[in-house]
Amino acid sequence: MKTRNVISKDMIRVLIASLLSLAAVATAIAQQPAPRPSSKGAIIKGKAPVNKEVLKVKLPKPQETKLSNGMQVLILEDHKLPTFSMQMVFLSGGLADPAGAEGSAQYAANMLREGTRTRNSREIAEQIDRLGASLGANAGLTSFTSTVNASGLVENYDQILELFADVILNATFPADELKKLKDRNLSSLKLQRSQAGFLTNEMFNRAIYGKHPGGRVALNAEQIEKISSESLAKFHSTFYRPNNAIFAIVGDVNRASVIASIEKAFAVWKPADVPRTVVPSVEPVGPSKIYVINRVPSVQTNLMIGTPSIVRTDPDYFALEVMNQVLGGGGSSRLFLNLREDKGYTYGAYSNVSSYKYPGTFRANTEVRTDVTKGSMDELMYELKRIRDEKVPQADFEAAQRTIVGGWALQLESPGTALQNAITQKIYGLPADYWDTYPQKISAITADDVQRVARKYIDLGKLQIIAVGDASKITDIMKGFGTVELLDTDLKPVTARPTASN
Repeated sequence: MKTRNVISKDMIRVLIASLLSLAAVATAIAQQPAPRPSSKGAIIKGKAPVNKEVLKVKLPKPQETKLSNGMQVLILEDHKLPTFSMQMVFLSGGLADPAGAEGSAQYAANMLREGTRTRNSREIAEQIDRLGASLGANAGLTSFTSTVNASGLVENYDQILELFADVILNATFPADELKKLKDRNLSSLKLQRSQAGFLTNEMFNRAIYGKHPGGRVALNAEQIEKISSESLAKFHSTFYRPNNAIFAIVGDVNRASVIASIEKAFAVWKPADVPRTVVPSVEPVGPSKIYVINRVPSVQTNLMIGTPSIVRTDPDYFALEVMNQVLGGGGSSRLFLNLREDKGYTYGAYSNVSSYKYPGTFRANTEVRTDVTKGSMDELMYELKRIRDEKVPQADFEAAQRTIVGGWALQLESPGTALQNAITQKIYGLPADYWDTYPQKISAITADDVQRVARKYIDLGKLQIIAVGDASKITDIMKGFGTVELLDTDLKPVTARPTASN
């Protein structure tokens, strides 16, 4: 009995010691940061349901007409709120800039509200504020269109329309206001060239497009200086014509009153021969090349990788939309899950496919710490190869389709989006039922289609790669991925090897 009692006490002592030891270990483990679970190849569980009836929806169509002066008119009535939005879209933008006068479309649009024959810049601004309205205009350096926008309460419709018509018909491009605009833009050039994101986009577009107008990102000082009131007036008189315009309006209006009001507001506007915008062809991109832009000091590397893609009317548009959604279209995409969630290299990693009257681009981009430049390049290349070499698993593929169709469905409540879609359909000559059948076409894409377009457009032998950062720390890393050209922030070649920065 004594032996048994002694053994029992010893066993109790051992058990207590073991428990204390386990408790200490458990406490230590609890105090350690939890390891980040790998999300490479993760399956997203939250599947947003999409009602199949969405695939059969018939969208509201604007009423269309054409005035005697040739102006196309789109009217979409929406009586939910006592407001309206209208646009005048001219089928001439930066792509119509005369040779040697780059920026004409952009500056002409920016100057519209800076003075007319009856109002100066201040009077226009004061009247806009008094009406609680908005009025603006824009035209990109690479755009096919120039657009004038206005919006406000329907009770102020007549006054806003009169002001809208005044800046379109009677803009004077006053020299003093133009000088102020040019001075502001010239002073911002230095700041512009110090920003890594700007340099990345500028060099990428140059690598893809060369001298094609699609490569323009910003004007240089010489181009800005050449712009004059006379050159803007000439662009305006040439391209701001009713037979080169689409007037579109959405809101608490009715067709008859809109037609009557715009015929009155634009009664003096006469049609004229408008030069057709000729979009030059894009030269094929050369072999893969890496451009390292030395930006010092810099504690991160901006990376962008891409190739040319398609024009807007290409039949591969829908397959590329799905492929891009899988690869880098958002927070559930492969690039985001890999570089941010799995590796912790960045706040975000994305891809994008663009398409215009001329071929757009496919591009993948991220901003990472300098010390993880190599790892980030490895993972970017891994994902580009994977989307090409492996068929997308059904779950990932269907999730991408649901995301696209679900996002499209959320826009159905927006009359403004419906009107914008109608304008896009007109500009690109898309079929009349294009937007009605959009979700069906996305849903008809297969995993084979996704792999086919990935192989076709993500050409690994022609990837153009941009890395902006401290060249002394990243040049040798980037050489491991191909031929490197070293540039300064003016995108001029650098021959001397960069020295290490502190």
